Amino acid sequence: MTFLIDGYNLMHAVGLANQAMPPRQFERARTKMLDWLADASEGRADVLRVVFDFRDAPVASSEITHRGVKVLFAFRRTADDLIEDLIAGEPRPETLAVVSNDSRVREAGRRGHCAVFSSAEFIDWLLAKPQEGADAPRSPETDKPTPNAAETNELLQVFSKPKRKQ
Repeated sequence: MTFLIDGYNLMHAVGLANQAMPPRQFERARTKMLDWLADASEGRADVLRVVFDFRDAPVASSEITHRGVKVLFAFRRTADDLIEDLIAGEPRPETLAVVSNDSRVREAGRRGHCAVFSSAEFIDWLLAKPQEGADAPRSPETDKPTPNAAETNELLQVFSKPKRKQ
């Protein structure tokens, strides 16, 4: 599974960043988070792809790798825009998991048929010890049992009946 991570959103969620940080301190915090992601994902087959806002960059940059973590900077647009484009361009969106607390990014993931995780859900999964043969986490939003035909008919009957006036 490839995780598309809203980088600054995750940094804020784990307490590594705030709006008042000077740029140099922000860069150090970003590197610290990428190091943490690399360490925590060691031994896992999943791909971590972190997308950061970088609207004011003087030039576009290509994707880089930081200790096995893929890093993209959104040039002249937001990370949200780039994540939406990456979802739309993915031929197999079911192989993607979107990580963000941002409602726009989460909705793009849902519309694109990707797994969707809040930052806290992703952190919990990442901190858990990988089990041999274990797959990537299942999204709580898509991990719901599918009702069988009898259950579906029962639900339709219950919710199709008009309410009784009292």
